[in-house]
Amino acid sequence: MHEQYPNKKKQLLSIIFLVIIILLTAYLYLRDYSINELITTLKSININFLILGLGMMFLFVNCEAINIYMIMSSLKTPLPYYKCLQYSCIGFYFSSITPSASGGQPVQVYYMRQHKIPVSVSTITIFFIVFVYQIAMVFWGIVISVFRYDITSGFASSLWFLLLYGTIINVGAIAILFLLMFSKNIVPKILIFFINFGKKLKLIKNSEGILDKIDKSMILYKEKANILKNDPILFFKVFLVTIIQMAALNIIPYLTYRSFGYDSSFILDLFAYQSLLTISTSAIPLPGAEGVTQGGFLRVFRMFFPESEITSAMLLNRIISFYIPLLLCFIVYFFVHIYTFRKRGDKVDRQ
Repeated sequence: MHEQYPNKKKQLLSIIFLVIIILLTAYLYLRDYSINELITTLKSININFLILGLGMMFLFVNCEAINIYMIMSSLKTPLPYYKCLQYSCIGFYFSSITPSASGGQPVQVYYMRQHKIPVSVSTITIFFIVFVYQIAMVFWGIVISVFRYDITSGFASSLWFLLLYGTIINVGAIAILFLLMFSKNIVPKILIFFINFGKKLKLIKNSEGILDKIDKSMILYKEKANILKNDPILFFKVFLVTIIQMAALNIIPYLTYRSFGYDSSFILDLFAYQSLLTISTSAIPLPGAEGVTQGGFLRVFRMFFPESEITSAMLLNRIISFYIPLLLCFIVYFFVHIYTFRKRGDKVDRQ
């Protein structure tokens, strides 16, 4: 993971791509749905449960901020909590507008670098968070499969191909991230391969200088990785926080269900379906898994909502679990970006 500037053109293209997918999704799932149906639903639901759902997303974003705070403190680079929350919001925003949530982590590293945090520290921090996040996601899937086998079987019968795909990708990601963090040789070999490849294509001229910088950076990177490797208590702290983070995300369909006035279904049933849906859609190569997430919701939560309300439930669930948090995180990113570069410009002017 390298320091990557959030190019405005690419960012704009990502947003346009996301908007196009949202419009296509709306056409597929909402073409027979009128705004009057949504207004009628909003008049009849218990808004308090939806507000609680937004609170769960606030907790979701804050859990990553807590993990950044703990890991940075362990690496002797303590940060004020509000900074950690800013990086978490930036990560959520860019992960949401890029395929497979691939854009969030590089941009987090970039802004940490702008705030004078060494790349060796920020990179290992973000790797560690993503690594534990993948483990926590799969952990909930295993727990659900063991204790609610009937739910898992029912889900698998509906979306077995997505569940299999998501499981393979996420387990593979855990293995790859473990090697990237703790292997002594794999990261340098990957970097050297790309540098030599760039040299052959005549894209890189001063390969020796670049390799020398990489050697120095890798020494620091390995030092930080060893600190995390030798601190199992930190792993369990981050894991516990991430378990809570995933629970906050997976409980939102239940809160949507309660907002409609229903309470006959067991909370763990809806929680289980969302846990498996999260695994299934997390690696979909579309921004925010847009379209697939809505389709999955309509497919597996149909047993909890009547046919006349399932589309409204899907729409409200998506609004509180994705669209509103995306907008709020964009606002945070916007002000962080303005402040960061205005401050940098002021320093240049003073010099």
